[in-house]
Amino acid sequence: DLQRESKENQWLGVSVKSQGPGGKIVVSTGMRPGDGGDRSLSPPDPHPPHVQTCAHLYETRNRVRQPLETRDVIGRCYVLSQDLRVRDELDGGEWKFCEGRPQGHDRFGFCQQGLAAGFTADSRYILFGAPGTYNWKGNMRVEVFNHSSLDLVHYDDGPYEAGGEKDQDPSLIPVPANSYLGFSVDSARGLTRRHELSFVAGAPRANHTGAVVILRRDSAHRLVPEAVLPGEQLTSAFGYALAVLDLNGDGCAGGGDARGQQHGEGATGLTSPPPLPRSWMDLAVGAPHFFERHEEIGGAAYVYINPGGHWAAATPLRLNGTYGSMFGVALSAAGDLDQDGFSGEGSTKGGTGGLRVSHVDGTVPLSPPDLAVGAPFDGAGKVYIYHGSKLGIVAKPAQVTM
Repeated sequence: DLQRESKENQWLGVSVKSQGPGGKIVVSTGMRPGDGGDRSLSPPDPHPPHVQTCAHLYETRNRVRQPLETRDVIGRCYVLSQDLRVRDELDGGEWKFCEGRPQGHDRFGFCQQGLAAGFTADSRYILFGAPGTYNWKGNMRVEVFNHSSLDLVHYDDGPYEAGGEKDQDPSLIPVPANSYLGFSVDSARGLTRRHELSFVAGAPRANHTGAVVILRRDSAHRLVPEAVLPGEQLTSAFGYALAVLDLNGDGCAGGGDARGQQHGEGATGLTSPPPLPRSWMDLAVGAPHFFERHEEIGGAAYVYINPGGHWAAATPLRLNGTYGSMFGVALSAAGDLDQDGFSGEGSTKGGTGGLRVSHVDGTVPLSPPDLAVGAPFDGAGKVYIYHGSKLGIVAKPAQVTM
């Protein structure tokens, strides 16, 4: 209905995030994926994986062809089941938190929800970036992602926003207008405290250099800033992309089914909380417009090894791309690239010759994951793969794909 909405140029699929094998997908979209026939291949799993996808330029309309006509680019997202269908009763249907709020560019009329999106590692929470909120100051929102209503009945667990879900106060956001906070988002335990879940949001235009903000939840439904990492160079778009990963590989994973641990903090007692991380999580930040003419550098990725949660003491290592390549426009913790189940042990990184080693408490030591960095204008486009190590990242790429 063009009197109420527009899906033209909505950028369906601008962000797509999966919970992993057997999980769900978050899709940023302005149409209902799966419409037009049942593609289900199996009975619904009570705890199925999900995929999220979004369309950040989805537009709502009011009073079309009238003097007070409004068009609000709020964006929206969907969570899809394994068969890429929307199951409202399980997945929450469409997610568009800016709808029904005060509109206009200084509030939520151009919030562009879903330019970035994701899940926490335990799948308890779903994350949304909305960089057009509050005169493009930006916003980040975190909601409980439920398979049932049990959590909402028993717990006051969000939603949370950088501007306050209840306050809706842009002064709570620690970057100026036109910063695009929420352009990239991620989360992990072990960023500021080993046991506490933190959230990370990129703001690639903050103070003209870009910035990354690390946030925590509070009891007033706010995402409170704990650290702000500034960019190095004007217009470098520092914060365009993010990846949280344990580059020096000092973490360990407990046994058991990850789905049985998904409730974590505030659990109902029906499931077990995830094991506390033994490692500090590290951070990679893309700055694809970084530029040094004389050294033929075009794009950068900054790698921060976590200094025990004291981010003011962090000194990043800068990985550089070739001239004009936009190196750093996309980042990902690559994990176990060849799917051998070892993420490095017994593979080309060396290690245990294919044997999985366990601690006496049953936990499995994790080898450092790989970091993948995209450079779309390096020739016909390349992806650089960097190995982690006990000392941090190995600055020479282990592989370049093209």
